[in-house]
Amino acid sequence: MLKHLGNVRTIFELALMVAVIVLIVNRVAPEVVWRESVISRVPTDQKVVALTYDDGPHPVFTPEILDILDKYHVKATFFMIGKQMEEHPDIVREVLKRGNVIANHTYTHPRDIELDTQAQVIRELDQCEMTIEKLTGSRAHLFRPPRGMMDGSVFTIAKEEGYQTILWTVCADHHDAPTPELMAKRVVDHIRRGGIILAHDGAFPMRWKDVRATKLIIEALRKEGYRFVTVPELLKIGAKNR
Repeated sequence: MLKHLGNVRTIFELALMVAVIVLIVNRVAPEVVWRESVISRVPTDQKVVALTYDDGPHPVFTPEILDILDKYHVKATFFMIGKQMEEHPDIVREVLKRGNVIANHTYTHPRDIELDTQAQVIRELDQCEMTIEKLTGSRAHLFRPPRGMMDGSVFTIAKEEGYQTILWTVCADHHDAPTPELMAKRVVDHIRRGGIILAHDGAFPMRWKDVRATKLIIEALRKEGYRFVTVPELLKIGAKNR
């Protein structure tokens, strides 16, 4: 009888352990799944990188960056804020006219979109998208959350809205890179094949550094044999490698 009770207890303990493991896996798995779906780099053997800019358009910095990109025959991806687009519609059209890509960076650039309700997140995406469609005549399919801050809920909403969420491999703007030269060095030191570079063309007066760093980044990476592509082009390269 005692032996039988001991066996029952062992089975009960095993069942309890299995239930705990299943509970943990069910909680962790969704987190892992959505994070793996966010793009910060595309695996490839090709020496290609994508140059991206956040927080524009800006009436001074964006045109200056466009001129540098044109000089080096480079196309970039601009993650734009809806309200900024409404203030500078001509610059939005110029970015597109010169062969660059425009993507969704929300309508107001909330400081921490993770704290917004689902309705607020949807509104941020939809209002920005409406502005993009109005000014460009086409829909964006790429989204970058402000400051790169997001959780599973924000990712899911963006996915349901038809967006691929794009982060970055290396950011040129960093406290350990206070000058354009150091910003470029930071990018060169951290970039990888299929990498995505983040710079900024709006929001703060200090973005003149990003303008100057753009030239240095392009020249430095070209010396190392890198080719610049837009994010959609990078994603196509990655898809061919699957």
